[in-house]
Amino acid sequence: MPPRRSRGFKQVVVEVTEACNHACLHCYNYWRPNRVSPIVSGPVHPGSPCRKPLSREEIVRLVRRIRRHEPIDSVGISGGEPLLRPDLAGIITDLTLEGLGVVTITNGSLLTESRLQHVPEGSYFEVTLFSTNRECHNFLAGRDCFDVVVANLDRLPRHKCHFVLAIVLTRLNVCDVMQTIELGIALGTRAVMLNRVNLGRQALAIAHDLVPSPAELREALQQADRAAEKYGVGVAVSVPVPPCVVDPRDYPHLHFGWCPRGSDDAYYTIGCTGLLRPCNHSSLILGDLRKRSFTSIVKSAKARAFWAPVPQQCATCTHPLKDSCAGGCRAAAVECYGDVNKIDPFVAFSLAASHREASPLPLWRSRNGQTVGHGMQGNTALATTALPNREQAGLP
Repeated sequence: MPPRRSRGFKQVVVEVTEACNHACLHCYNYWRPNRVSPIVSGPVHPGSPCRKPLSREEIVRLVRRIRRHEPIDSVGISGGEPLLRPDLAGIITDLTLEGLGVVTITNGSLLTESRLQHVPEGSYFEVTLFSTNRECHNFLAGRDCFDVVVANLDRLPRHKCHFVLAIVLTRLNVCDVMQTIELGIALGTRAVMLNRVNLGRQALAIAHDLVPSPAELREALQQADRAAEKYGVGVAVSVPVPPCVVDPRDYPHLHFGWCPRGSDDAYYTIGCTGLLRPCNHSSLILGDLRKRSFTSIVKSAKARAFWAPVPQQCATCTHPLKDSCAGGCRAAAVECYGDVNKIDPFVAFSLAASHREASPLPLWRSRNGQTVGHGMQGNTALATTALPNREQAGLP
């Protein structure tokens, strides 16, 4: 399936560091095994140990160069944890002054008063909150950080900054989706991103315990669909949900995304040393932006070979969304199986999950008494129809 190009690319992701202060259970950053400390200067990915991370000035120059040939109007700043860069506020300011929409993707633990004082007013952040259950969030994040993240989200409006709530959906937090969205609304979220876990090579060993079954996924999506209808909040399911696992058409109030496969909607990712990859999930190096143009790299045979294959087992699919799905996430297939012709590993693990044994991972209870991560029954509909306020969310 060739990429669908017509208007040009409108967005890129820039990873400003590979360092991170969290240790998320599902983390798919391919350099993670080589990370030795949460510092800005290193290490960088294998294969280029002598390359220096892009400076603030180089980042702006690269983006300007791309915009000479592509209609880029938005940039996602990512990592690692981008707030570990001391000059991040300057990078956000520079890109904003270029007339770009800038969103910083962060775990939220470093959105402190001192950092926010230097960020331009109106800045946007995409902040991960796994659950309203403190223990569940901390376990998935690999750090004791829930209270800090919630407090930091609460201070964003005071600095005239905005955030989008990001929930990574795993087997462990499927029961808490409604409540987590409600907490986000009470804190002032502009929208919600509900993304099912996307597997990488490091998480593959515990995929059995992370990937929700179709029934669990349906329950979580039903909660999100009710929240979207009830509160009028936009909820995007950006990581592809293959219809052979759950049919997206059953959730009319959710916005489902698909792998852009090199089309105009692709979010090619610039690593912190200037190497371009198909997306932030992929470790495949397509080319060096310090030496070649963005357009020449994305039009290369190497890029086309990555995006083109459709798994053989999808050939007989008759679902109306089969062309949009095309086997799910290409990057996950390559990262986990080393084969772009394989179907997204999420499919096999989710379909097999209905028959698995009990998980060895910890269990938690959500506020309504359901067991997090294990065969939900019933629903979590609210007793009232009012928009959740701070008191309802347990905030002062």
